[in-house]
Amino acid sequence: MKNWLRAVFLVFPVLAIPSADCTYLNNPDGFLRVPGEHWSEISAWTDQVAPRKASAAATSLSIPRRNLIDDHILGRMERDGIRPAPLSDDQEFLRRAYLDLTGRIPTAEQVRSFVTDTNPAKRDAIIDSLVGTEEFVDKWTMFLGDLFKNDGPSSNVNRYLQGRDAFYKYLREAVSLNKPYYRIAQEVIGATGDTWVNGAANWVVGGTVPMGPVQDTYDGQAVSVAQTFLGISAVDCLLCHDGARHLDTVNLWGAHQKRSDMWGLSAFFAGTQMKREIAPDPLFAKFIVSDLPAGEYRLNTRTGNRTAREGAAADDDGTDGDVADGADGAGKAAPRYPFLDNTADFGVKGRQSLASIITWDPQFARAAVNYFWEKLMVEALVSPSNGFDLARLDPNNPPPAPWTLQPSNPELLEALSQWFRDNNMDMRQLIALIAKSNAYQLSSSYPDTWRPSYVPYYARKLARRLDAEEIHDAIVTATGVIPRYTMDYAGSTYPLPPVNWAMQMPDTREPRSNGQVAQFLNAFGRGDCDLTMRNSIGSILQALNMMNQNFVMTRIHANNSGSNVQRLLGVTSDPLVIVEELYLATLSRYSSSAESIVAGRIIRQLGAQRGAESLQWALLNKLEFLFNY
Repeated sequence: MKNWLRAVFLVFPVLAIPSADCTYLNNPDGFLRVPGEHWSEISAWTDQVAPRKASAAATSLSIPRRNLIDDHILGRMERDGIRPAPLSDDQEFLRRAYLDLTGRIPTAEQVRSFVTDTNPAKRDAIIDSLVGTEEFVDKWTMFLGDLFKNDGPSSNVNRYLQGRDAFYKYLREAVSLNKPYYRIAQEVIGATGDTWVNGAANWVVGGTVPMGPVQDTYDGQAVSVAQTFLGISAVDCLLCHDGARHLDTVNLWGAHQKRSDMWGLSAFFAGTQMKREIAPDPLFAKFIVSDLPAGEYRLNTRTGNRTAREGAAADDDGTDGDVADGADGAGKAAPRYPFLDNTADFGVKGRQSLASIITWDPQFARAAVNYFWEKLMVEALVSPSNGFDLARLDPNNPPPAPWTLQPSNPELLEALSQWFRDNNMDMRQLIALIAKSNAYQLSSSYPDTWRPSYVPYYARKLARRLDAEEIHDAIVTATGVIPRYTMDYAGSTYPLPPVNWAMQMPDTREPRSNGQVAQFLNAFGRGDCDLTMRNSIGSILQALNMMNQNFVMTRIHANNSGSNVQRLLGVTSDPLVIVEELYLATLSRYSSSAESIVAGRIIRQLGAQRGAESLQWALLNKLEFLFNY
């Protein structure tokens, strides 16, 4: 975070806003010099006023508790004497809710309407109105696409564009229909058929491990199912060697596991066949996923991506020892779920059996709510979110010293995961539950001295930089110039319609029809769902893109067809009206009196057109625009 802030402050001071926590943002005297323009003066006044400054007097240790989340978050702070931030004001809350639930910022009219609404239940009402909208479906389809690593051409495995499209279509339909999360998991883990027809079958194809024996792929699929649906990354390590001496200081649960324990997980995939068929167009292929009636995970490999698999466990001196747990005398491993002592017999075999066992495991619900919590609250309850240590989760059975409980709030994690199970793993209800809590609605500004030790308490709402697609869509919403990107391609099975919003793109390599926009999105760390995951690390390139890239610059002028500036100047030349409208449309808030006075004066000096264009550019380039508070 600080590297990003230092970079943009040194190169681009207009981005800075005052912050109680970052010294790089507290100097309003750095100006960007542009000959013949008034950018420097705009830089100064846009950064002199903190738009949402929390008042210590408004903060109380007794913020009302609205649901089980507040019982645990606010109750813990009250118990330990930690002062929470005050509740966010209406403008801060509205922008946050729109971005977190739909990936879009609200329009100026939506801000006005919400702020003037006197209904005491208006926050719950706006959350209910956003959940389930088309924009909501776009946002959470992308969330699942990231989680399930839906991409087309990949360094590891190529689902091809048609497979990507089918998987995207499946995920979008699942979100649109509000399919229970456990049902989605069961369908993608156990799916069979043509990957161009049954989109869910593309998930298991993603576990393919090339250039090795088939057992490498079974292991890859076991790693994928454990990380994705249980949040357990230690399996990847354990499928090469026992945990002892390797995970002793990393994962308490993993340190006590054997490699042979994980072979049982891989064995659930041993009957899976993925036959590759070349399509009429030689550039594309599909996979036909099926299950053999009696697949075997044989321990007979000495080549490939992992150490040799032997039916007999090797002793430390390299000599053969006893037959490995999970392996029979014939040198093969039987399906065995390694995360619970007892698993029910669901009457099905192979992947379908595994899908039922996993979604029945309480760890499945823990991992799920942790993913959703991280997306909405920025900091996961267990971080990294795929790094669960099963021996450090139970507050009633804490680990031995020097180990500590892993979740920042283990009681909340258990309560929230049980709530999720009790409510049919309804994703919409979970998202709404979090958003309606006062813990979520705290201000991001903290009235006292902030300490890192307050982070696990969630004593304020943590700020986050917008995702690349959110930045794109926020610029489009704020400026009013709507793009159109072609998603279709030669050989497509499900021709995708053109899209206007980055949040609607089926993977992170789009839009192929506009290289400049793709470069803009890549600059903001959207990753590729394979080797490079999403990140919010800042860079000079991001600041330069916001200052100069055509995607931004072709939207701020009065001669840009459909632009907000053009519309405004068509109905008024009043500087104060222009200032208010641009602030509402871009930052989702009213300008302060000081901002209105200085901005109005600059618009009068420059003239309505140049002044409005300059102000639009400056507001787009504020950190306040690029971050969700």
